Amino acid sequence: MKTFRILAICCFLLGAALGLQPAQAQSEQTTVEFSSAAQPDVEMADALRQDGKIYVVVVVLLTVLAGVLFYLISLDRKVSRLEKQLKDDFVNR
Repeated sequence: MKTFRILAICCFLLGAALGLQPAQAQSEQTTVEFSSAAQPDVEMADALRQDGKIYVVVVVLLTVLAGVLFYLISLDRKVSRLEKQLKDDFVNR
């Protein structure tokens, strides 16, 4: 049950982080106003997008996130197993 909670929280946080991206504007005029007022031009992000390397960055980040999530789930299982073993030893005394 704890594993499901951890997985649900991680999925919620990931969804929230991906949902915070600014929406694309419908007209060209609003796009110009939005980009000039809210965000400065980021040359590195544009270069990564043009070269296709942004996908490598995304894959690496997702791999690291998946590794951390896997580690947390396995750690939770080990702790649950130890808690159960400790509880059984306490009851048997």
